[in-house]
Amino acid sequence: MKKLNFTARIPPLILIGTIIVLFPIFAYMTIDRINKQEAQSIRLLVEKSTALIRAFEAGTYTGMMNMGWSRTAMENLLSETAALPDIVYLFIVNKKGAVLAHNKKEKEGLIYGRDMDLPSLISSEQTGWRIIEDENGSKVFEVYKKFSPIKQKKITPSPGMMPMYQRMHGKGVNTVDQYENTVIFVGLDMALITQADKGDTQHSIMMAVILALIGFTGFVLVFIVQRYTATRSSLSRIQIFSDNLVENMPMGLIATNMNKRIVSVNPAAKSILNIRPTAGQKDFDAVLPDELETLLQSISKKKNLIEKEVHISGLKNQPIILEVIASPLYDKEGISLGSLLILRDKTELNRLKIEMEQNKRLAAIGRLAAGVAHEIRNPLSSLKGYATFFKEIFEKGSENFAIADVMIKEVDRLNRVVSELVELAKPVAVSGNPVDIQTLIRESIKLIEFEPEIKNIEIKTDIDPDVPQIYADADRLKQVLLNLYLNAIQSMDGSGTLGISLFGEPSSQSVIITVSDTGAGIKKEDLNNIFEPYFTTKLSGTGLGLAIVHNIIQAHKGKVHVKSELKKGTWFTITLPIRTS
Repeated sequence: MKKLNFTARIPPLILIGTIIVLFPIFAYMTIDRINKQEAQSIRLLVEKSTALIRAFEAGTYTGMMNMGWSRTAMENLLSETAALPDIVYLFIVNKKGAVLAHNKKEKEGLIYGRDMDLPSLISSEQTGWRIIEDENGSKVFEVYKKFSPIKQKKITPSPGMMPMYQRMHGKGVNTVDQYENTVIFVGLDMALITQADKGDTQHSIMMAVILALIGFTGFVLVFIVQRYTATRSSLSRIQIFSDNLVENMPMGLIATNMNKRIVSVNPAAKSILNIRPTAGQKDFDAVLPDELETLLQSISKKKNLIEKEVHISGLKNQPIILEVIASPLYDKEGISLGSLLILRDKTELNRLKIEMEQNKRLAAIGRLAAGVAHEIRNPLSSLKGYATFFKEIFEKGSENFAIADVMIKEVDRLNRVVSELVELAKPVAVSGNPVDIQTLIRESIKLIEFEPEIKNIEIKTDIDPDVPQIYADADRLKQVLLNLYLNAIQSMDGSGTLGISLFGEPSSQSVIITVSDTGAGIKKEDLNNIFEPYFTTKLSGTGLGLAIVHNIIQAHKGKVHVKSELKKGTWFTITLPIRTS
């Protein structure tokens, strides 16, 4: 029994309503928790800084009460205190902002706190805090308050005690007085606190998301249970409809799975490929022709849709031409399920099309040949002889000499036109010798490299080194390429890019040559006529070049297609079979 897959479609209004209800609740809970965590972190930093300041004040007071206390001893105590972990700096300033003592000697004497009201801070004796950035851009939690190492009244020593007092505090220097009305600043590194806050914030958000997902999942599960019966019934109706559609399609359809086995073949495909009714659930290499088997195997490598014309021999005692669309099948997760082939028999249509083209071309050639006198070559030879005689008797550089030269050139042009017409009128005979198509293309490019018109034209090539030899007429193919090169060069008016590419097509056992230019392009209405004899879009030319190209490619059992856009360029694509019989 097939596994039932279903999708419960949830109405958008219900989804929106659920989100409107759940989101504010969990958002408020998360923001409130984050704010409390932030306030707790600030409180801990303030308490830590205040305790540090009090410890430093106590140490200062103890030092002042001992003998030998001096400014140096005080600075040493400040430096040792600032060396504790997480302390960025510790310093004391007077009410004017001058730094009296700093854990970094080079900053003593600088002015700090210009943006603060230091006298008011000293008089209020309150502890303040703020978050600032140091020179490196790191955040520092700064706490400041009035520096009060001695809280009690000063004691004036008696005359008998004066020598001892002076030894304790130094003659003429009162260390206590020096640090009266000062402010102490301590800066703590916020890196660990910030990291801890970030982790707490992420944890809070994650918990809120998890709770929201749990609530939402519960709602969705309830809804899915309600829709299960309706979905199963709908899928059954869809399956019946799709089965009828596939069975009655006028085109052939073949589906395969990942194990290269045919899982479905409709009647049209069985008729086109002459497949037995029991072909289902068999390996496709045992049922399908080699051409379709190769195409199916190439789909998994390219991973995209392939649309092409395939020639198959050996079916129904005659070759057939199929228009094939091959596509890989994937589920919603991108996992491959197999492949799909859609077939349409174009054998009869192609045969009629070829016959119509041949009849049309033969009729055109007959009309052209009827207009050319069979004795035209003899008068042309006489005209050229007289023109050559006149050119020899007239002085070089004279008007008569120039006229005779023009006559000779025009006679030569007429001879070329007649030769091309004769070649077009007779069947094209081609040989079937092995040809290294890569070498042939490179040799053909060398033939045009010294053309005057190609001076400012860039030639770009893209030749696949793995393209095999083909069986063809090398001279005829070189004639085709030269015709296309010269047409491209003339269309670019002396500047642009001539592109030449070659690559193989293993699935159809053919090679593809592309000749492109960045010239003026061809009008859309003219594209259907460019291979017709005497049709040309150039001011000069016979209009037979592309007709000859078409005949030579057709004689090789190949195809030539053209694509063009005005002011952008033209692309000629030649498809040649690797073997011709």
